[in-house]
Amino acid sequence: MNTPDVDTALRALEDARRILGQYINPGPRDPEGTLERLMSVLDRDDLVKALDRINRRRVIRLVE
Repeated sequence: MNTPDVDTALRALEDARRILGQYINPGPRDPEGTLERLMSVLDRDDLVKALDRINRRRVIRLVE
């Protein structure tokens, strides 16, 4: 069972993969637009906080 933080991270990863998939498809490309879309997905506050909490849990487990 995934935690809400893992769900948030997975959604962001899926969104980023979709954006990159659209970029590599044949046809005109917009590198700046693609980068902006990726940044909007990967630099969201909820994702940054979720990844921070995931990393803290992992570190705590290693110390215990």
